[in-house]
Amino acid sequence: MQIETLVGLIGFGGAVVGAGGALLGGWLQQRHQAKTAKEQRRDERRFTAGRTALDMRIRLRRVAATRSEGNAESEEAWVDELVEWATTFDAALLVVPDGDEMRERVFEVVRHLGFYDSLGQTYSEANGWIDLTCKEAIELLSAFLREEPHPPRSRPFMDQIGMVQAHLRARTNPS
Repeated sequence: MQIETLVGLIGFGGAVVGAGGALLGGWLQQRHQAKTAKEQRRDERRFTAGRTALDMRIRLRRVAATRSEGNAESEEAWVDELVEWATTFDAALLVVPDGDEMRERVFEVVRHLGFYDSLGQTYSEANGWIDLTCKEAIELLSAFLREEPHPPRSRPFMDQIGMVQAHLRARTNPS
């Protein structure tokens, strides 16, 4: 084989290897960019859905604070808001990516929201109960959005849990 042919084949082989490397590099870069974009969209959905749930909780707290004792119109507005809130809040939380632990904790708080009525609390006690459960959930959602560890249950919320447990025990075993 002549030297010129050998040099030409080596050059052609180098061009094929170079083109293959360029194609492989382009493919790997495209995959990395697609993965990064997907993660960015997930993070945006996580923040948006978490923020929606937080806004809903803040709105519920505000509506609860504006209800007036003995005012039928205020109480009706509160009940309407609570029904609307309850039908959409679960859905708002369920679409938050990577939020299983947060959802579990917030749902625990939400389960305690309606107990003020069955505990026979006074109007001001009921308002305090609602405000405390809203505040507990707001702290959880805020920590989630800041990507911080979940805060421990507050002492007042632990007291609420104890009251609910005692109430449920008394209902199941009235003796």
